[in-house]
Amino acid sequence: MNVEHPHAPEQTLIKTKKIKEHVVLYDFENDKQLARDYATPWNTARIGRVLEDMDSLAGNVVFTHIDDNDPATRPPNAVTASADNIRQFMKLRLDQKTFLHGSVAYVGTSSIVVRCDLKNEKGEVLMRADFTFAARSNVTGKATPVNQLDMKTLTEEQKATFDEVKAQIELKKNRKMDKMPMREEVRVFRKQWVKKMREMSRVAKEMPSRAVLDEKLSKIVLTSQTVHENLFVAQPQQVNLSGRIFGGFLLRRGFELALANAYTFAGTFPLFVNMSDVDFRAPVEVGDLLRFRAHIIHVGEPGEFDKKTLELKETNVFESGNDIERDIVMQVEAIVVNPKTVSATVTNSFLITFRVNGGLLPTVLPESTDEAFGVFEKVIRPKLCGWD
Repeated sequence: MNVEHPHAPEQTLIKTKKIKEHVVLYDFENDKQLARDYATPWNTARIGRVLEDMDSLAGNVVFTHIDDNDPATRPPNAVTASADNIRQFMKLRLDQKTFLHGSVAYVGTSSIVVRCDLKNEKGEVLMRADFTFAARSNVTGKATPVNQLDMKTLTEEQKATFDEVKAQIELKKNRKMDKMPMREEVRVFRKQWVKKMREMSRVAKEMPSRAVLDEKLSKIVLTSQTVHENLFVAQPQQVNLSGRIFGGFLLRRGFELALANAYTFAGTFPLFVNMSDVDFRAPVEVGDLLRFRAHIIHVGEPGEFDKKTLELKETNVFESGNDIERDIVMQVEAIVVNPKTVSATVTNSFLITFRVNGGLLPTVLPESTDEAFGVFEKVIRPKLCGWD
């Protein structure tokens, strides 16, 4: 941000740059204190802290790319706009060296996507996340052009990543604008699914005293019965270079609340699978009263729907055996609450999936038709169409 020359003119020259990879070592093998800092009580890694580190590294990658290397100018600001494709492929071990890699994957006119990969010594990808940053002028606060990629210098792997991210951006944009065509059989299935969910949840909501005595309905809970939340003041220790709350901190707090919620629901420690639909809608200022609210919107199996016949298995609605892996899908929202102005604004939203192996779990049902349609679009339709 050119701290030595805070009043330097903003850079205007647009260059083409090569991809420069940034690598951070987690020496868990030799640094036992570091391993303890990242450990949970269940001897697993704190994924929330890793997500925070990924966003931090991605920010460094972005500022390196947008800088024109001229000490007489200052680069534009860059803020986290979204995080996508966050997945855990393998368990992160705390007894071996681990490396966090970050590099530019895609560049638009005023946006940059950075891919962060957590790898072991064998080079195997343990976790992956794509962070999208938006460039903003320090003078006007509006979108500003950034340095482009030198496409001629890209390797085959980098070109493949570029095309992959570009396709993901287009898919996400079309989904948000509701431009994805729906096959007729999917439309029919959606109607049947929503009707079935509402028939059960309506009874559970209107006659809870009778529902608990029914063999099938007694295994049902409503989404409102799975809500957990916390409320705290945003502190100055969590600010980014813009003086606002660091996006990685919000990711960590949202993830850890969701993890605690899933643990409470399942009764066994859940494993992180993926995080999607992570959007940073509005900035969080120091001193803001920030409420995180997490609730479960769906419980199912990894292969719960037949994509060809679109049949809904009865076992997915009513039963859960000891040998069945179950997915717990969590919706998390970060809300800025302002008692002075009597206002509340949703600043961030997350969709997080955890997995538990075995045990009996109740089915979670939406409480309204609109909510049921929302769950279908967020969870069911992506599975049917291969978007997840």
